[in-house]
Amino acid sequence: MTTDFAPPADLADRVGRVWRRSGELPPALPQPFVDLLVFADGSLWLTGPETEARTGSLTEPLTGVRLRPGTCASVLGIAADEVPLAGMPFPGSGLGEALRALRAPPSPADRAVGQVLEAMRAAPGTPVSRHAAAVGLSERQLRRRFLMVTGLSPKAYARVLRVHRAVALARASSVPDWAEIAVRSGFYDQPHMIAEFRRAVGSSCVRFFQAVAAAR
Repeated sequence: MTTDFAPPADLADRVGRVWRRSGELPPALPQPFVDLLVFADGSLWLTGPETEARTGSLTEPLTGVRLRPGTCASVLGIAADEVPLAGMPFPGSGLGEALRALRAPPSPADRAVGQVLEAMRAAPGTPVSRHAAAVGLSERQLRRRFLMVTGLSPKAYARVLRVHRAVALARASSVPDWAEIAVRSGFYDQPHMIAEFRRAVGSSCVRFFQAVAAAR
C-alpha cells in the first residue's frame, strides 16, 4: 500500500511530501531526494537520493519525509552527498521529532544551485555546461556544490528528471507518442529514452507505463 500526504504548511518549502509504504512496493520511478525515514519502532534514518528505483516488499510499515533539495544541508547540517543510498541513523524517535528537526533555523541556501535546479526542471535536456555558465560557475564548481545540495551530480539528477518528465507526458496523452515524448523530455531520441528507463526501472518506458497503469 502506498499513501502520500502533503507536508505541514510551515514545512512546505523544506518538505515535498510525507509518504507511507507497506507490503509490496509498486512500480515506481527513482526519487532524486534525501528521505528522512521513520521506522515502525520510531527510529529515524536518512537515506540518499535514488537513480534506480527500489523494488521488493516491506516487512513493516515505513513512513518517509521527502526533503526538498538543499534541506538536508541547510536545515539538518548534513551535506546530501554524505548521506549514503543505504542510509544512516539520525538522532531522535518518531515522526514528531523528525518534523521538529526540520523546523530548525536554516543556514543560507545555495542560490546558484537553486537556479540550476529550476532550469533543469524546465528543460532537463539542457547540457550541464550551459547551466554552469548561466550562473557563472565552471562545470567542476557546479558539480561540487550540486552534490552537496542534492546528493547527485548534475548529470545524474537530470537523467532522473527526464524519466519523470516522460512518464508525466505519457499520462497526459490518451495514446502516448513515445518518439515525441522522448524529444520533449530531453532525450536524444527514443532509443536513448529506452536505455535510460532500463537503467532507472529495469524495463522499457512502455512496459513501465503499462505496469504502473495495471497497479492502480
